[in-house]
Amino acid sequence: MADSKISVIVPIYKVEKYLDKCIDSIVNQTYQNLEIILIDDGSPDGCPQKCDEWAKKDARIRVIHKTNGGSSSARNAGLNVARGQYIGFVDSDDWIASDMYESMLNNLLQADADIAYTASSHVYENGEISTAHLVSGVKLIMNAGEAFKYINLPGYFGIAPWDKLLKREIIGDLRFPEDTKRDEDYGFAYATLDSAHTVVYDSSPKYFYRQTQGTLSNTASTISTHAAEETAKMVDLVKRKYPEQLPYALYGHLLAQMGIWDQVVMSGQVNKPQWKTFCKQLQHFLKESFSTIIETKALPKSRIIQIRLFQMSPALYVPVFKLFKRLHPHRVG
Repeated sequence: MADSKISVIVPIYKVEKYLDKCIDSIVNQTYQNLEIILIDDGSPDGCPQKCDEWAKKDARIRVIHKTNGGSSSARNAGLNVARGQYIGFVDSDDWIASDMYESMLNNLLQADADIAYTASSHVYENGEISTAHLVSGVKLIMNAGEAFKYINLPGYFGIAPWDKLLKREIIGDLRFPEDTKRDEDYGFAYATLDSAHTVVYDSSPKYFYRQTQGTLSNTASTISTHAAEETAKMVDLVKRKYPEQLPYALYGHLLAQMGIWDQVVMSGQVNKPQWKTFCKQLQHFLKESFSTIIETKALPKSRIIQIRLFQMSPALYVPVFKLFKRLHPHRVG
């Protein structure tokens, strides 16, 4: 196990406040055979200097300074130079438990898996650390088809690159798309999962993910439908290769669409023509697919009420959802 090198890729941009905590948590992993690749994505603050200072202190650290191209570009720059047999990612405003990579690699090797997933704690700006969103006490060994069930269910693992450790071979020449400003993780997550033979998940939270306020208060120009487009492609993939998981794929697609609509609601853009069209498309999707989604028996009563309210009256849904978010700012949906 100790002979296996893990390349940890960290894209960095305007996180001077959090960077030391992030890097410190990686440097002090109980599993020490790491290649730590810090990608300074043209950060205009003190991050470039901090990266260079850390490299002087730890020979395992490599620093790449590049012009700003976004997180996908930064991650790709790391993938292009990574030399480890396994690949992991950490976002530079987050941090990880000291045994995260030891635990994930151990799980991966024991299951002879291609991908190991971990769970994440949510860290809020007031310092609160929450695992309320997680289904606890779970350890799963799955094939790719079974994993497409759980990646679409809340409370398990998701599409972000940072909750997983991947064998280098299943990445191959795959890279993150650089032609989209948001939601760039979907295609990479689905492609690597589809390439995997065996996947393992442990619900012990090892990753600490910072939640920033204002996630839903987007302007019309920043709200992207990319998540809906990518989950629609995922539905097509599941229909073709893993049809037994179709209800869960449709559920994931529904959550992506509802997440977009909730951003539209909170931004006050519901009467814009593009979002009126989106609303009609979502209503049509629910009419066609909601009965199949119900088969998962995974929808909590609160989510069913939310969806039924939207189906009954998108106009009434708007003030009710805004009130809900004021009362429960940390809740999703």
